[in-house]
Amino acid sequence: RSSKKMAETTERFEKYAWDQTKKSVTIYVPHEGAAGLSADDVRHAFGERSFELRVRIAANAYRELKISNLCKPIDPEKSKLVAKTDRFQLKLVKVEQEEWSALDDELDRKKAERAERVAHGDLKNASTQELLADMYANATDEERCSLVVFMLHP
Repeated sequence: RSSKKMAETTERFEKYAWDQTKKSVTIYVPHEGAAGLSADDVRHAFGERSFELRVRIAANAYRELKISNLCKPIDPEKSKLVAKTDRFQLKLVKVEQEEWSALDDELDRKKAERAERVAHGDLKNASTQELLADMYANATDEERCSLVVFMLHP
């Protein structure tokens, strides 16, 4: 008889959506039968700029969604998890009633870093062409398409 413990596996929730109001951000995570799961099968945590949802999907298997760099601070004490029939909803209560640019802070950090480079770094006194080249080099695919259209059709 073996007393070996089976290895735990964790996969990421690949699909989720979010929206916001002035006061909160709600994240919708599809999971059939969410409302019927026991408290032992669902774990969640909220931090000042983070959240985590972890759901047991089999004996030693879990699915999780966590973001540790939310766009802005939230109130962990007021934030909550709601289990619906076919999904989980994480309601994150904003500390400041302001619009978030994204769910995480990556876009805001990139904008701040670029502003710093333009004001004090390698882009200070750069030409328009150099600024556009830098924008293109650091853009997402969607932003690159917009830049190309702009450059071709001014």
